[in-house]
Amino acid sequence: MNRNEYLTAINEFWYQGEVFGEAVMNRWLQLEKDPIRRWKWATIQQLETETKARLRPFLMRLGLSIVANDVDDKVNEVSAGFADKSWSEIMEMGAQIAGTYLEKFLEIEAAAPESEREIAHSMVIHESSLLDFAKQELAGKSENSLDGVISQLHWPIPRPQPG
Repeated sequence: MNRNEYLTAINEFWYQGEVFGEAVMNRWLQLEKDPIRRWKWATIQQLETETKARLRPFLMRLGLSIVANDVDDKVNEVSAGFADKSWSEIMEMGAQIAGTYLEKFLEIEAAAPESEREIAHSMVIHESSLLDFAKQELAGKSENSLDGVISQLHWPIPRPQPG
C-alpha cells in the first residue's frame, strides 16, 4: 500500500467507517425495543462517536477531509428487515461487517509509518472489540460482551437498572 492508498484507506475505512457505524447504531437504537439491547447499541454508538471525534485532528494533520459522507442508503440497506431478524442474525451480520473492517484496519496498520502506528493500532483494537462483542453474543456470553468496547470509552453509557 503506497502513501496515497494509505491516506485514502484512512479516510474511507477509518473515518467514514465510523460515520457509517455511528449512523447504523443510531438506526438500530431507534428500531430496538429491548432495553438491554438498546443499551448495547447506544454503547457501540458511543464508541463510534468518540472514535470519530478522536480521528478528526489526526485526519486534519494528514490533510484529509473530515466531511462526513451521506450514508443513508447504506444504513437503510443494513437495517432492512431489522425487526424481522433474530438477535443471532443481527450478530452474524455485525460479525461479518466488523471482520471485513478489521481486515482493512490491519492492512492500514501494516502500512502505517512508525509515527502513526499508535493510532493505527488503536483502530485495530477498536474494531477487534466490535468483532469480539458479536462473537460473544453469538456464543451466548452476553453479560460481559461489551467489556472491550466499554474499556475504550471516555464517557460510557450507563447500563439500565433492572425493574
